Amino acid sequence: MSKDNGKRKLCVSSLVLGIIGIVTALFVPAAAYACAVPGLVNGIKKSRRNYNSSAGIVLNIIALSLALINSVIGVLMTIKIFFSDDKRSEKD
Repeated sequence: MSKDNGKRKLCVSSLVLGIIGIVTALFVPAAAYACAVPGLVNGIKKSRRNYNSSAGIVLNIIALSLALINSVIGVLMTIKIFFSDDKRSEKD
């Protein structure tokens, strides 16, 4: 395996992990974190001059952002449900 072929495989893997990360960010943020972080590392690790590497970095950042937003919304909804149930039980 040549050195250039190894870089290309890591760039493509970064791109694929970014796509998978975006899809899973909406439903399972933990899976998105597990895909996007290694994809971002692979994209940054190799040359940024490659189109696949740049696209992989962008997709992984978007996946991390979506997963973070989804996680925050989930925590806020859980807190709201928890405290609203407390108030209802006190009124009854």
